[in-house]
Amino acid sequence: MRRVTPLAAALLTSCVSTTSVVRTRFAKEQSCPEEEVTITLEGGSLYRARGCDKETTYACGSVAGFQGGVQCVEEGFPSPRAPRDPDRPVMPPPDPGISAPQ
Repeated sequence: MRRVTPLAAALLTSCVSTTSVVRTRFAKEQSCPEEEVTITLEGGSLYRARGCDKETTYACGSVAGFQGGVQCVEEGFPSPRAPRDPDRPVMPPPDPGISAPQ
């Protein structure tokens, strides 16, 4: 029988499963105890969370350096954006067919 070194044990316990990320997030967002939340893999990167008479589907992916490498976005919601100045809208690139005003 092989012994697990302390370093290997620390690495193994530091990993976070996608299921646990989805369960924790759903529990917090829906004010539902984690032990009442069930997670179902819907296929690909989609996970459905159910509990407390509510359900939500999350699309999850691997992101280095984020909650153990897993980030999930609620299906139907846009991906989180980088912060920007709300008073300055993002302008589209200039149309090369239109000359600039003189």
